[in-house]
Amino acid sequence: MKKGREMQGKARLFVAVLLCAAGSAQAGTVETTGGMVKGIDDAAVSTYYAIPYAAPPVGDLRWRAPQNAASWQGLRDATRPSAECYQGPPGAFGPYSAEFMIKGNVSEDCLYLNVWTPRKASGKLPVFFYIHGGGFGSGSGTIPVYEGRNLAGRGAVVVTINYRLGVFGFLAHPELTRESGMASSGNYGLLDMIAALKWVKANIARFGGDPDDVTISGQSAGAAAVNDLVLSPLAKGLFQRAIAQSGSGIGIRSAPLAEAEKVGADLAAKVHAVNIADLRKIDAATLEKLTNVPPPSTSGTMRMPAISFAPNNDGVVLAGDPGDVKAPVQSLVPFMTGFNADEALPTGEKITPAVFEANVKARYGAVADRLIALYPHATDAEAEASSRLLARDRYMANLVLWAEGRAANSGQPVYTYLFTQPYPSLGGKSFGSFHTAEVPYVMGALGKGGRVFTAADEAVSRHMQDHWLAFMKTGNPSLPNLVWPRTGSSEARVMAIGPDGGLRHGVSSLERFMALRDFVTGGGQLSLF
Repeated sequence: MKKGREMQGKARLFVAVLLCAAGSAQAGTVETTGGMVKGIDDAAVSTYYAIPYAAPPVGDLRWRAPQNAASWQGLRDATRPSAECYQGPPGAFGPYSAEFMIKGNVSEDCLYLNVWTPRKASGKLPVFFYIHGGGFGSGSGTIPVYEGRNLAGRGAVVVTINYRLGVFGFLAHPELTRESGMASSGNYGLLDMIAALKWVKANIARFGGDPDDVTISGQSAGAAAVNDLVLSPLAKGLFQRAIAQSGSGIGIRSAPLAEAEKVGADLAAKVHAVNIADLRKIDAATLEKLTNVPPPSTSGTMRMPAISFAPNNDGVVLAGDPGDVKAPVQSLVPFMTGFNADEALPTGEKITPAVFEANVKARYGAVADRLIALYPHATDAEAEASSRLLARDRYMANLVLWAEGRAANSGQPVYTYLFTQPYPSLGGKSFGSFHTAEVPYVMGALGKGGRVFTAADEAVSRHMQDHWLAFMKTGNPSLPNLVWPRTGSSEARVMAIGPDGGLRHGVSSLERFMALRDFVTGGGQLSLF
């Protein structure tokens, strides 16, 4: 019997070697550490959906670190996406139409990843490991604008993942901390990402990728996760570069474990759960309904919702607050980060000159009068435009200050950008380069929602991919005809991507940047929101 198992193992290894040597041109069939998978081939790219990287976190595995996925016999169908991780129903709001939303069923059985790889590439390719956004409570790796086919076709292996969300991914509780064996709880979503990175380390060469050339990237909550992983001792050595799209220096504090545990204890009391065993018995739909954070309302004044379930600073999985430039960096890798020109969603408030001045005075304290003098607001139109510009300057100033601080304290090379390409209008209304608008350009997933894209959009997408691919391969996003310097000078220059691209000041003027910097020096806090 033992000899038979040895022969079977040798046969599987022989198949794996052949497939690895032949690259991904083998009709979409690849041997992974768990078993054989069959994907979808087209002329240029092979696509593999729903490859398990961890066991289903259901039943007694709810709120535990991810466990190894079971192996399988025979050929596993990898031609259809898995269920998305459990979350509330999607809802359109603002600029977010169908191409930015989940499509399929939701389930707690959701720890799967997707791979796109060129069919005819030679040699080892850089790996782009993408973490979706959604406020740590929504989203999936198969949202239409995350499709990795186009980017893979340009010479990378693209991986997208699902990770546990909301209460399922980030519930901390004193009892969970005790049973974990590592004095931690509530960071299960981050642990899922680390498990997926370990799967990549073990398997991605079989798809043509280089396991020692992995770039982690993510947008919004995915960007926050990238910042978390850079500080995580458990993720060290699993990636070589990092990209945080919208972004770094967001201004959101990572709560300490004790605070997160109190949120979990309050939930348990609310549902009369005596212990974690009781909580594990509650069905997923009930838990989701009790804790769901709905999308922001577009009627009246728009307010960003509070997020109760997100990564916490437990000192184990996450060792530091990513917003603190002095936090110890565990993975001292090249880092690229930036924002879009129109990140701040409209508030619904009518901005008059008086309202503009009142808002600035309420928010900016000792530098308010300087800012009021620096932003024209004599008319309603000027006040509205300056309000939007000051919002952009606020988060871009914080980005630059964060990048300068990180580079000065750790020596980490940081490159910053501002994405300025307007996304095509929706129903005749333009939202500019809104939060998430850059993602389809990075992926090359344009035209997914029926909007009208132009040759200019295609050119921006290709140019952006050029920068991203250069960074994946070398750790520097410069192109042969366009040098992208590290952030570190007092001039606060960033790379603009879009119309009138190239190096520019991150803030609309140096005088405005200096005023915002002085606000921070005096104890003020800048943020995206």
